[in-house]
Amino acid sequence: MASKSQLKHGFKTEAEGIASRLRAELNIHPCAPLDAYKLAKHLNVAVYKSFEFIQSIESINELSGNNGQDCGWSALTMITKAGNQIIIHNEYNTPQRQQSDLMHELAHIICGHKREKREYTFQLPFGMHEYNEIHEEEAKWLGATLQLSKPCLYWGKKYKNDFQLIADYYNCSLEMVTYRMNVTKIGLYKNTN
Repeated sequence: MASKSQLKHGFKTEAEGIASRLRAELNIHPCAPLDAYKLAKHLNVAVYKSFEFIQSIESINELSGNNGQDCGWSALTMITKAGNQIIIHNEYNTPQRQQSDLMHELAHIICGHKREKREYTFQLPFGMHEYNEIHEEEAKWLGATLQLSKPCLYWGKKYKNDFQLIADYYNCSLEMVTYRMNVTKIGLYKNTN
């Protein structure tokens, strides 16, 4: 990640608007949790678990961490031969991490990020094709905003007043709450944990 933000001017405000619009489309209160699986269904994006594509015990052990190491692979978006975008994710991550992973991949789709057109060999768990730093920064910001928009943060600060309680309510990690509270400058108070 670049030390200086490469987000275009206005992107952060645009991300908040997208999060609000999608909650409204799903008839979800602006302060309510937004489930990544429901959002994917709403956007007509099929979500698959990685085990649906892998067979080898070695790959399963690598994804699950049964080999004693975190594989570091979370999710990817790809286009099928029929032209549909799908997400494949690591179901061995915590439910909170899966929400974050899916929001990140959905953010790529919402932003219209296109992958370089080329032939590649699909292989899990390491299905990365290429890395575009600006696209990744946009997906990181929008994905986190989808999960914890400003109305959610203000509500959490007012009614929960504890980062872990906020994380539990929104089915996200403590790290995500801390990150969003700090980057939005909403939560510049000491966490009670």
